[in-house]
Amino acid sequence: MKRFLNLLCWTLCCGTGVAGVALAAEPAPKVVDFSADVMRPVKIADSSALSLVGHVVFYHNGAVITCDSAIRFNDRMMDCYNNVIINKDSTFIYGDRAEYNGNFNTARVFSPLVKIVDKDATLYTYNFSFNTLDNIGHYTGGGTMLQKENRLESRDGYYYADNRELIGVHDVEMKNPDYQLKSDSVSYNLDSEIARFYTRSYIWNKDDEFLTALKGSYDRKADLYTFTDQSYILTKTREVWADTILYKQNVQDALLVNNVQVADDEQQAVAFGDLIQYWGKERKALLTRDPVVASFQESDSSKRDTLYMRADSMFVFTYNRDSLLRDSLRRDSLAALESAASDEFTPADGGETTAGTASQSPEGEPQPVAPAETPMSPEDVEAAEKAVTEEEVAGPVLSEKEQKRLAAEKRREAKELERKAKDEQRRAKEKARQERLLLRESRRKGARVGAEADSAARADSLAHAQLLQAQRDSLAKLAQQEADTLLPAPADSVGGEQDSLVRKMFAYHNVRIFRDDFQAVCDSMTGFSLDSTLHMYVDPVLWNDNNQVTSKVVDIYTLNQKIDRAVFTGEPIMSQEVDTSHYNQIKGKVIESFFRDGAIYRTDVNGNGQTYYFMVEEDSTGNYISGFMTVECADISFYFKDQAVDEIVWRGKPVYSIYPMDKIPDSQPLTLPGFVWEGKRRPSKEQVFNRIFRPSERNEYDKLPRPEFPITQKINLAREQLVKENVWFDRNDPLSSEALEFIRSIGY
Repeated sequence: MKRFLNLLCWTLCCGTGVAGVALAAEPAPKVVDFSADVMRPVKIADSSALSLVGHVVFYHNGAVITCDSAIRFNDRMMDCYNNVIINKDSTFIYGDRAEYNGNFNTARVFSPLVKIVDKDATLYTYNFSFNTLDNIGHYTGGGTMLQKENRLESRDGYYYADNRELIGVHDVEMKNPDYQLKSDSVSYNLDSEIARFYTRSYIWNKDDEFLTALKGSYDRKADLYTFTDQSYILTKTREVWADTILYKQNVQDALLVNNVQVADDEQQAVAFGDLIQYWGKERKALLTRDPVVASFQESDSSKRDTLYMRADSMFVFTYNRDSLLRDSLRRDSLAALESAASDEFTPADGGETTAGTASQSPEGEPQPVAPAETPMSPEDVEAAEKAVTEEEVAGPVLSEKEQKRLAAEKRREAKELERKAKDEQRRAKEKARQERLLLRESRRKGARVGAEADSAARADSLAHAQLLQAQRDSLAKLAQQEADTLLPAPADSVGGEQDSLVRKMFAYHNVRIFRDDFQAVCDSMTGFSLDSTLHMYVDPVLWNDNNQVTSKVVDIYTLNQKIDRAVFTGEPIMSQEVDTSHYNQIKGKVIESFFRDGAIYRTDVNGNGQTYYFMVEEDSTGNYISGFMTVECADISFYFKDQAVDEIVWRGKPVYSIYPMDKIPDSQPLTLPGFVWEGKRRPSKEQVFNRIFRPSERNEYDKLPRPEFPITQKINLAREQLVKENVWFDRNDPLSSEALEFIRSIGY
């Protein structure tokens, strides 16, 4: 215990000694230098003081205080009266009275209105204090600052003279010709013209857009909004949500990062993703990092149908129609477009694409196809990702070398798949062209055979009618919905400058589509608004109920936002699941369906037409498969009337066979060559859409009042009244020559 007490005493002594050294090391506050025309001692209560009259000057910490008269209580405390000026560097503070405490380096300024000037900025307030050592001012009771075209008001605030930073606190309102702002905490730098906010803030810009976030900044010189927490933008037709938004208003460039949702009221669509970038000047957009697009359409039953589409990456490009039409004169075939797109377009993940078939509709001439363009490069995407810090963007980012290697590998793989698909597509197109010529010739010669020519033909017709009736809606609904939702509205529907704009859409890799009544998958998809076409390629599959369509490429052509024609090339097979072991199937070289007013009226199976059909009957125990029918011919045409198969035409000496189920020869296959039931690839809604819709905030924010600047109005009214009554003067006077001479005389 004794040793412990000795150790404790020694520790306390050492601590006291160290504290004493530390205190002794602190420099004593500087004495306040002063000068006046007349000085005389005065008695104030029990203390003596020094009265200073005429050209009074105090100097402390590099700050100069001038006034008409003063009371100096000691070498560090004084009161200043009449025409008070406090100056340090470029900052001037004007008041009627001031109290200065040299121990705390603080001047408190009093006046009906206190005026602070720093170069081109002027602040008016009711209560102001200034620390001459830290060069920090503090105002309360309301203040308004004007610098050039920038106005800021707040109930309280701080001014950091060293870096010319004004921080407004409580009831902050700010404006300039570019925007208006409301917040509870804003810092504004007078030199850089950068405004930063740290609480929920609301901004209305000159384009009548509304922006809000919990944290962010606006750099007026760079025209850059940077929002980093719960960011939101509202325009006349869109709502945008994201964790982080970088937005350049004048050029309309935007980078949206993490939890992004873009709702477009005009297009009736919502886009989701974790990285969406839009380049306003080039009018192109990139959606990546798990992007999804949800499109809405009112059905005939007034039910709102929603189509969801997901892909690894999506691109949208917008061009001037006139320039594209001029370019199209130099291209005389779809192959030129496909070659240009393959050579010029290199997406961020290395994928490539071709456009679809440009075959002629039986009711009109072929439409011009949009030419290729100079697209977004991998470097563009890299730059977009680098614009956001790692802590703001979730997930690992590959190195530049790894990205280039991965992109090269994917390009090689995509080109090989693309080459095979294009070769098959061209062969199919040429075959289809020849067969259409033969079709026209045969029809002129009266080769059409009635659907009820004989009993065998009636059985064949009934079988085809049942199969096609079940599959008809699949084609019509899928093609129509994709055409209406994935392609933008025609230019003439919005008028004005929009009339000349043409859009292209590209979706790369793992494309999945879901709607309640149909689903689809493919590797890549393109859309062109100029000729209103959609093209799905690399193993596309379409489902409706228990129906399935497969081919190498699917081309969908629209007219006035309604489907006009759908072409399936490259081993197309239309199939229907009877049960898990039996499937109805139709196959040909090319399957082409034609639509009028959105309804299918004809389907052609061109080249090597084949049909496998299981006939279903019903008895007291339920449905059962009673027979199997096969039909082979050159071509088949199905004609629809009132949403049902009305007539079937076979060409090229049709051959058919009907077998009871127990009499099917072993040599007779039950599936067509190339048929695969792709049920495992059929996407569910959860596999396509796993986001949560944010409800619209438009009504809430439309009602939000804009800044009215009540503090500024009150102060401006007081300025006019005080000047009119000769109670206060709006001063701008510099330091007197006597003050400058005194400062020089003491060596400063």
